[in-house]
Amino acid sequence: MRRGYYGYRRRSILPRILTIVLVVLIGSAGYFAWKHFFPGGNMKPSKEETRKVQEEDLRAIQIVSSNDIASSDHWILVDKSNFMLYLYQGEERAGAYPIALGAVSGDKKFPGDNRTPVGTFSVESIEDSSYWVYDFNDGNGPIEGAYGPWFIRLKTPWEGIGIHGTHDPVSIGTMCTAGCLRVTNEDLLELVDRIQVGGLVHIQE
Repeated sequence: MRRGYYGYRRRSILPRILTIVLVVLIGSAGYFAWKHFFPGGNMKPSKEETRKVQEEDLRAIQIVSSNDIASSDHWILVDKSNFMLYLYQGEERAGAYPIALGAVSGDKKFPGDNRTPVGTFSVESIEDSSYWVYDFNDGNGPIEGAYGPWFIRLKTPWEGIGIHGTHDPVSIGTMCTAGCLRVTNEDLLELVDRIQVGGLVHIQE
């Protein structure tokens, strides 16, 4: 340290400069690694993905106007073609969640056909399903937590159709359900916090 004008000894600024340079170098190296080595780190949405988003948002505007949805209302748009559930508030997208769908493609025709229905429905009830069990007939017996913490029951021509969580998050993004829409438990908690009974749910192919 050097002696200052008033007799105290001033610290050298060299260590501070070296620290700043070191932080910048580490940050740059980390950014480079993220962009070039992590999946998707250096990718921009494709034209097809951008077009899909634009089409979904346009569809959302049409649904809002035709169903008299207020700008403060939360509602759900499900696109089966890309395994996604979108949460909207009025015309504004408020969230996007990957889902699992019915094991059989196409619109639902009759009970037990393992298809996810297509159409405009509403939330009939939001039920505590944390204690529910389900036997998948895979030899493992009844599974606790198979539906996650909540079951968002939809008012449809068929009983038992809803949005729920899962004990098996790896199944998200596949066709594996009996017709329900399956999300991760974390995503389900977000939806339940914002969706109300009577809220609109539109499901499209």
